[in-house]
Parts: sequence; structure tokens; C-alpha cells
Amino acid sequence: MKLRITHNSIRIRIRKSELEKLQQRNTIEESVAFPNDAAFNFVLRIDNSANHLNAKLENSSLILTISPKEAEQWIGSNQVGIETNIPLDKNEQLHLLVEKDFPCLDRPEENKSDTFWELAPETPDPC
Repeated sequence: MKLRITHNSIRIRIRKSELEKLQQRNTIEESVAFPNDAAFNFVLRIDNSANHLNAKLENSSLILTISPKEAEQWIGSNQVGIETNIPLDKNEQLHLLVEKDFPCLDRPEENKSDTFWELAPETPDPC
């Protein structure tokens, strides 16, 4: 999983093998280690209690949840992503985007075998 965060925007990109794990186990997780045995985790989970894409911060984990219906439609189709905006205080929004990972053509050293070549545009934007 790849995580990109900018002001009130969270984007997660999922490789093919990770999407298969999500379908089988209902959850996938990545961890970033820090000194002193600290870690930051980010999780994508199919959750029966979820009605739509949502996010929460719990301890040292960012957890995004999607409903089984959203997951089934997304995983089993050419749909690239699931996206939503969640209202916040002060007239702001939290933008969430979970999408299938495309190959980065401008990064020749990157392993692209586990990406969604078949869904990528013919002239992709640089990564």
C-alpha cells in the first residue's frame, strides 16, 4: 500500500496482491517503524458496520473502512477507486481516495509487475 497525505486529503494506492488479500482477509495493513519501537500503521478494512468509505485515527493507526458492498463492486470491476469527502469543523472537508495502483512510467527502477497496467491511461501523468 502507498499512502499520500496532504492537507485534509488521504490517498491510498493498492497493488493487485494487496487487493486479493483484502478480498480474502477483509483487511490489509502497512507499518512505518520509528526510533524507540514506535510505529505508524495504516489499515484498509472491509467493515460490515460501514456504510461508505470512512476514516478514523486510533492510537498510532490510520484506519480506513469500506462497506462490503463498496468493496465487492470495486474489487470485482474496472472501477479505479472509491472516493468521498467527509465534512469537518470550520467548513472544511476530509478527502479520502482509495484506488488501484497504476505503474509509474517515469520511475524505471520501480517494480511494476503488481500494478494495474490494464486500467492505466495510455498516456499517464508522471507520478
